[in-house]
Amino acid sequence: MKRRTQIALFIFLGLITVAGVERAFYYLKDGFSPKSITSKLAAHPQWNAAISEQDQKLALEILSQDFHYLGSGSQSFVFESQDERYVIKFFKHKRWQLHPLYESLPLPSKLEAKRNRWKRKKAGTVNNTFLSCKASYELFQQDTGVIFVHLNRTDDLELTLRVKDRLGLTYELNLDSLQFVLQKRAIPTDVYLLSLREKGATEQAKKAIREMLAFTKRRAELGYSDKDPHLIRNFGFLENQAIEIDVGGFHKDPKKDFRYYQTFELHRIQNKLLPWLEEHYPEIAPFAKEEIFNIGSHSPGE
Repeated sequence: MKRRTQIALFIFLGLITVAGVERAFYYLKDGFSPKSITSKLAAHPQWNAAISEQDQKLALEILSQDFHYLGSGSQSFVFESQDERYVIKFFKHKRWQLHPLYESLPLPSKLEAKRNRWKRKKAGTVNNTFLSCKASYELFQQDTGVIFVHLNRTDDLELTLRVKDRLGLTYELNLDSLQFVLQKRAIPTDVYLLSLREKGATEQAKKAIREMLAFTKRRAELGYSDKDPHLIRNFGFLENQAIEIDVGGFHKDPKKDFRYYQTFELHRIQNKLLPWLEEHYPEIAPFAKEEIFNIGSHSPGE
């Protein structure tokens, strides 16, 4: 009996050790795996973007090189091209999916209704995210640096991309089967502004603030709000031009018109921008506050 107990304890500890190693390996890889970016989403015509022939050709050239892991956000894993000029973003589909066990588990009617509501909510999130990425190319390409979006599975790319994960492990990804965004790589706003402060380039820094705010205004005039209007975290600079690097939060809602932008979204922008400037670049904080006030007090197009 004692021998059996020892064997059972040994097996139990072994299973815990294996699970712990797998969990540690998962975190070391930042949660990335080919499975984590693969989905069974049905195709939707409204997700198809009108990619120009020129951009299609450029995308194929860019994707002929290897990419390595750069980081991750709330929605995607980001990989950087070998020449460090571009990034490709693969969606974290796990955050939009139910656990397979919960998906198939028979439930009482109340819990079944709750599960269905969750699924509808997540399906709406996917749709909004993909439509935002489509708009980032079709409407805001110059303001986002997006070169190519692939939001439905296809069979005509015929392209395999070699990527290295956070640990340096190499994978070959069939791009026809994946949803992704290809974008120019930009310098993060905080890095860019701090470099300007170090050089004493105050006027150039003011120009950077003005450009970012101008895009938020132009986007709002076209009827789009931004789920996370954070200029420091979600913008970057490419050849000294401001671009929004987070392209998953544009949302077109008739209720969120330009007046909504002026009365609500600008306040969110200010509440995220000014504290950072006051701490890291106080010389231009008053300028940013005045620019925001001016946008909020004028009519569309002024």
